[in-house]
Amino acid sequence: MAITGTKLFIDGTAATAADANQYLMRGVKVFETTTARDASYNGLNEPTLEEGEVCYIKNLDTLQFYNGTTWQSVASATGGLNTSSEGAIMIMDIGA
Repeated sequence: MAITGTKLFIDGTAATAADANQYLMRGVKVFETTTARDASYNGLNEPTLEEGEVCYIKNLDTLQFYNGTTWQSVASATGGLNTSSEGAIMIMDIGA
């Protein structure tokens, strides 16, 4: 379930499990390594990996996104921005 927008949570109204999964659980996740990242998806009681997921890999100092097939680097502290058309599209989606 990818983020489809934002939600205004109002005092006194119930937040559902779907709200948590849709809005609260979909921020930028931080992992020590790509191995830890890969182990965090598609298992029992783990989220399903979907196109548009974003993560930060600490040992690589890199921001990545999932394009539906593979993880791609968006930016690195040492390497700058990903200038591929796919990376540029993802950056535009994040800012939208």
